[in-house]
Amino acid sequence: MKEVDVAADLEATLPKADLEATLPKLPPLPSPTSTGRSPTFGIALVIVTFAAFIGFTALSPSGLRLYLLICTLVETGVALACVWIVVYVEPPHIQRTPESTLPIPREVETRLAAGQTTEGMENVKDESGRTFCVRCLVWRPSGGVESKEDTIFWRRRAKRQTAHHCRYCQRCVIGHDHHCSLIGRCIAGEGGARGSGNLKYVQLGFAMAGLAFLTVCVALAGTAFTS
Repeated sequence: MKEVDVAADLEATLPKADLEATLPKLPPLPSPTSTGRSPTFGIALVIVTFAAFIGFTALSPSGLRLYLLICTLVETGVALACVWIVVYVEPPHIQRTPESTLPIPREVETRLAAGQTTEGMENVKDESGRTFCVRCLVWRPSGGVESKEDTIFWRRRAKRQTAHHCRYCQRCVIGHDHHCSLIGRCIAGEGGARGSGNLKYVQLGFAMAGLAFLTVCVALAGTAFTS
């Protein structure tokens, strides 16, 4: 990663007014790869898995069946809600704005002015620790991006999360954890009940799968003892 003193190069770049005028003329953001946008398989896998859990639970003895089915249906509903959130609610991206894009490093500006792409270039890092992503054409703040999430139940303490460029989604994602190929989405944020982003919903979904599996085990054990 190349280090430059962007502040020292400001005079060598275009004036800020001209740069702001060029912001709408920046090349479009890279298109996600096919692996980055394919949630169908993951959704189908979750539905089939929990349908099997419900089916096995229905085999439980009549005295337990209603209670265990209610538990499994609740677990299934929560898991499907988590999948919906992860698939259809985008993780936090660094958007292109004058604040996140300007000043454009001189070598990047030179390439763009010549009609060339930034392919093959290294990310540019300034002396303050910020990193300019040559694919998204945005600055990633040094020390990460402040994340704070307040709810009716609690007020989270502000924390800073680093940003990472996902090679599948082709976006700089705040608090990037990993890219899930099963549902074709970036998993980002902090885990736990007070976490941010969609990571906590992934964890909750796995927890529901674990509870549903335990419910099935109870159902099958009850069937074995009564047979």
